[in-house]
Amino acid sequence: MSMTKNPVKSKPADGTTSAKDFENLQSDFFSFLYADHGPFYKENVKKLEDATGLKREMLAYGLIGLNCVYMIIGSGAEFVCNLIGVAYPAYVSVKAIRTEGTDDDTMWLIYWTVFGAFSIIDFFAASIMSYFPIYWVAKAAFLLYLYLPETHGSHVIYHQLIDPFVAHMEKSMSRKLPANAGTVPNDQGSALDANNNVIKPDQPPPQ
Repeated sequence: MSMTKNPVKSKPADGTTSAKDFENLQSDFFSFLYADHGPFYKENVKKLEDATGLKREMLAYGLIGLNCVYMIIGSGAEFVCNLIGVAYPAYVSVKAIRTEGTDDDTMWLIYWTVFGAFSIIDFFAASIMSYFPIYWVAKAAFLLYLYLPETHGSHVIYHQLIDPFVAHMEKSMSRKLPANAGTVPNDQGSALDANNNVIKPDQPPPQ
């Protein structure tokens, strides 16, 4: 396991996102474009700028625009959209698992929870696109909002929607369980709580 810890930008406990975060996103985007990514990037981007007479940020916006158009009319729109939501998050999730701390693990676990919850909507994508043809573009933007460090939208969705919903479901289900559900032994003789988790010896059974 690597001893190098990945830097994780912390968010407020309630998972809020401010307008300042979106300003930081544009600033970081510009910084990335003008950062040193090696001689290949520097040489070829410079050639493109000279050939077109456009700055690299304008070229980047053009590529983003073309990608958006493709996700409206292209046959591989779903693949491109989900690639945006999976490739980078999967890479950094692996890096997070390799680190000693758990802050980054939690951050990306929250992302995948929100990603999975909203991926259910894709089942109705064909019907949605008949009324909302930019569905895949909108979803791609939504996925970026979820995982970009300047926004951490997954924290907003999780804390404001998913966690309260799951808590409500757990509360509703616990009311329907029999009174002795918290002390039913499993095959190894360990008592289980209402969520089928093993009760530790020093942990009193749920009331």
